[in-house]
Amino acid sequence: MERTLEVVCHEGLSRFTTRKLSRASLYGRKRRVPVHAQGRACRAAALTRDGRFLLPPGSMATLYLDDYGDVVERDELHATRAGQDAAPMGEPQAAEPAELLDHSIRQIYALEPVAVSDPLEALLSETGICRLTDGDETGKARFLVKNDAGYFLLVGEQAGFEFVGPDQADLSVPDADEPWDDLDFAMMA
Repeated sequence: MERTLEVVCHEGLSRFTTRKLSRASLYGRKRRVPVHAQGRACRAAALTRDGRFLLPPGSMATLYLDDYGDVVERDELHATRAGQDAAPMGEPQAAEPAELLDHSIRQIYALEPVAVSDPLEALLSETGICRLTDGDETGKARFLVKNDAGYFLLVGEQAGFEFVGPDQADLSVPDADEPWDDLDFAMMA
């Protein structure tokens, strides 16, 4: 199923299709396949705790349970952020590269534009980066980035620390008779 991202900027609707990027999709990957003595590929299996049964792939299932422990069928599940239950989106704000660099990016999506509104295009022409805000309090930051390679959505969280430069670091060495509270190398000897 193709996912879409909709961004409303000054009442202009922009729509993008999303594709998650990963190292494997960008650079490819190698896969090691273990083989047994006859040269056939081995498959992973699970052993029960008591060691009585070996469960091959496909013999276990994931269940969705409700608050009472009853099984919920897949067709009864619904997204809590879709349709009428979706969190309201705020207006995108222009962002500087320094603001983006203050975040740890966890996920990157390549966006294929379906329709881009003029207000959003003008906002992205300023710095190439805008911050998307939404109504939930997940603590995640979403940045829409436009460059020569296309449009991208970066999802991350505040890094939570300030960078320290060499002029700010405390590089003082304590006196020889002053004990170090942080490390005691004598205990390692």
